[in-house]
Amino acid sequence: MAKFQSLKEAVAENLRDGDTVAFEGFTHLIPHAAAHEVIRQGIKDLTLIRIDPRHHL
Repeated sequence: MAKFQSLKEAVAENLRDGDTVAFEGFTHLIPHAAAHEVIRQGIKDLTLIRIDPRHHL
């Protein structure tokens, strides 16, 4: 079942220092707000994954 929550709550509940995370979107839809919320919350040592849609088969 879907859980609706603010971006602030979603980041706080789901990301921890040292996690691996993918911020996904196509060109202008890259989720800048989510990345900025991670920075605001001071989450560190993340491994970031970027999947480039131009290379999918």
